[in-house]
Amino acid sequence: MQTEFNHAANDSPRSGSSKYVVPAVWAVIVLAMIVVAIWFGMRV
Repeated sequence: MQTEFNHAANDSPRSGSSKYVVPAVWAVIVLAMIVVAIWFGMRV
């Protein structure tokens, strides 16, 4: 049980952070592209 807990504690922050950071970066990029597209669409 202790090994399991250790593995979970060790695995969670690193894999969790990368799992949340990468989609967040892509979401920001996609949102930025949408905002720019809307801005250009309203500007023209």
